[in-house]
Order: sequence, then C-alpha cells, then structure tokens
Amino acid sequence: MSQNPITGVDETRPPPSIGRNPGRRTLTYEYDFAREGGAIGTFFLRGPSLPENAILVDAYLDVLTVPTSGGSATIGLGVVSTTDLNAEDAISGAPWSATGLVDLDAAPEPGTEGGYIKIGATDARGVRATVATAALTAGRFIVTLTYDVTD
Repeated sequence: MSQNPITGVDETRPPPSIGRNPGRRTLTYEYDFAREGGAIGTFFLRGPSLPENAILVDAYLDVLTVPTSGGSATIGLGVVSTTDLNAEDAISGAPWSATGLVDLDAAPEPGTEGGYIKIGATDARGVRATVATAALTAGRFIVTLTYDVTD
C-alpha cells in the first residue's frame, strides 16, 4: 500500500466519484427515410432523452445509406440549437456524401473547451435534424453522442 504521508490516503486506489451521476455515457439516435420520410423541416431523430446537465464531449455520425434528394437538400444536426452538432451541409458533400463514420462539428478535441454543449433545464432533450432546400428521397444514419453529467 502506498499511503500519502500527509493525507493518509491510499494512493494506489482511484479517488472516489463525486456527484449524483458519475461516469461517461453514450446515446445513439437514428434517422431512416423508410420510417420518417424526408420532408423539409426540423424533426427529432429516434432515440432516448438526454438528461439535464449533460455535457457533450464527443459526437459522430455513421452514414449507413447516403441521403439523396430530387434537389439540392441540406441537413443540419443539433441539440440545443438546430445546428450545434453539425452545420447545414449539402448532401452532395461531407459528411453526407459517403457511407461511414464522420466526426461532427460539435464537441471538440480534448483541451479545446470552446465547443462543448451543455443541456439546460429548458433545452430539447434529443437530436434534431433540419432538412432544407429540398426534400430527401432516401437515407439512413446514426448519430452517437458521448456525455458527462454535472449538477
């Protein structure tokens, strides 16, 4: 046992957790054209509610079926605002134009605190997609959020 001579604390053990909800958590949300359709507008993706005081620390997108449209559709993703996860981007370019994993605009790399998103008491509790310019005719994607909860 390695004991701190001043505090008497055993330093071979991790410190105890604080707060009512310690630990990092992950939630996923899905959009599927076959279920939701692709009308212009803002709507919530299927998925669970985020808790109050959740702080998003990572956000990524898994495009399973590339979105298509009869026009020049754009898609934005958000939680507190309609585009705080990802700006409204044309489906003809990144992150929508190819299948696979893409890091979203929100929740920056560690050490760059400016982009974190915290869920307040009056904020929406899920992921919103905003389809603009033209309706979608196909597409399926998963949004994964990793978060911590503070008081």
